[in-house]
Amino acid sequence: MACYVTGIVPTSDVSELEKILGGVPNIIHSKLTVITKSDETEEHEESFLNFLHVGGITGNDTIMTGSGGTGVPGINRDSVSLGYASTERSTQAFEAFEELVIPSDEIGNYYDALDEGRVVVAYECSDADTNAVEAAMKQAGVHRVRTYRN
Repeated sequence: MACYVTGIVPTSDVSELEKILGGVPNIIHSKLTVITKSDETEEHEESFLNFLHVGGITGNDTIMTGSGGTGVPGINRDSVSLGYASTERSTQAFEAFEELVIPSDEIGNYYDALDEGRVVVAYECSDADTNAVEAAMKQAGVHRVRTYRN
């Protein structure tokens, strides 16, 4: 069973994200993925956070990641069939949100966050106390914290 605690952080600045997410108790950083529309930089690569960049590639390449990968199983699929996502960036974001078991009626909120320069965070929580993780993320300043399971 897949389980993810997700939320939105109101910045895409790597230093700020490290401050906000670095001190969240009750989480293992390797299980945390930060989905961003920002292009990958050296600062992203050097961060202890796992970034998933949903843009900046062409052709049938897989999703670009930094810091050792996304930690999200199946996220590097080569293709996806979508009727309404016309750009590669949209396709990549949709794949990520689909893997995080976010309901289709909620995905638009996450697209909006990315388009507005915010990031989506996802914590793989199959063996975690989701109430504790949710509370810790909210206290750290993460907005719209939700747990999704399938």
